[in-house]
Amino acid sequence: MNWKIPGLLVTLLLPLFHTAAEERIASHGLVGLRPLPRTAALDHGHNHGGSWAGTPTFAEQKGKYPFVAENLDRVMGWLDGDFRTKRVFFEHYWGLSENRDDLNPAKNLLVRTIRSWESRGAEVDHILICREYDLAINRGHKDAKPGPFKEDTRILYAKDFDDIRAMLTKAHEQRILKHPNYKLIQMVQEPSFFATDSRFQPVMDRCDGIAYECHQFNRHWPLETGWGKPEKVIKGARWTLAQNKEYIFYYGPIRWKGKVYYEFMERDWLNKFWQAGLPKHHPKMHYFLNTFPHADGRGRPVGPETDPHSVLGFTKWLIEEIKMSPQSGKAHK
Repeated sequence: MNWKIPGLLVTLLLPLFHTAAEERIASHGLVGLRPLPRTAALDHGHNHGGSWAGTPTFAEQKGKYPFVAENLDRVMGWLDGDFRTKRVFFEHYWGLSENRDDLNPAKNLLVRTIRSWESRGAEVDHILICREYDLAINRGHKDAKPGPFKEDTRILYAKDFDDIRAMLTKAHEQRILKHPNYKLIQMVQEPSFFATDSRFQPVMDRCDGIAYECHQFNRHWPLETGWGKPEKVIKGARWTLAQNKEYIFYYGPIRWKGKVYYEFMERDWLNKFWQAGLPKHHPKMHYFLNTFPHADGRGRPVGPETDPHSVLGFTKWLIEEIKMSPQSGKAHK
């Protein structure tokens, strides 16, 4: 029998088939990068873990990272590099002041930030959001308020998410934003509290996933006994994925040639996490690099990607580890 499907029905069904096919094919998550310093003019005036004056910049590596430029999935804070992707992520702090969090879309900082990126041709994908109370209260934000849990004051209230989503929908209706909804990823401080305390569940039901920052400095050092020891991180990541939510391993800043550095330490830490059981290839498990020049990390070269010790060389290695097919030698999109 010769069946014919009406054209309108094909138009309606095709996106469903396409999405299902993508879900079947997906065998890994995304790789993202926060390129810092971008240019001397933009970033050499910063001072985070020491002055950034004179540090290597991404702008100086123009044309020297074709593999990373082609295969990077997400970028933060800079559309002027060689990166093919225009899909961006960014961090946003909620709860620093009432003015910043005004729920009027025309006045809200989060809405303005999204609109700013969209006006430049970017597609906003992941917003890493938290209440950055612990740092902010000591950095001049006298009106900053913590979240509901003393175990991790970065966590938002469930009502925060409800308010933010309603505001984003309204902003879309007012034609301020391209979309009525965006992925809100709860950035956490403690690596496993959220996965072990049932009080967090209402928040988890409202966010799109978890982002955990793994540094190679301060209380995160050393790996085996530090704040983010593998077993705790793995517990949080697996619980998040079991909830069918996205998990972002936000890695950096990383060390360079200081007193405790050994060659390829940044890769070794990731390998130890993977060997201990942190999911490596999962469609909702993402690896974003936040390799800004902190402390002895300021000496690490940015590129080129052919230098395995550089930031871009490390990014190339991570893309190959997460996205490359062993059979074909090609990166999956």
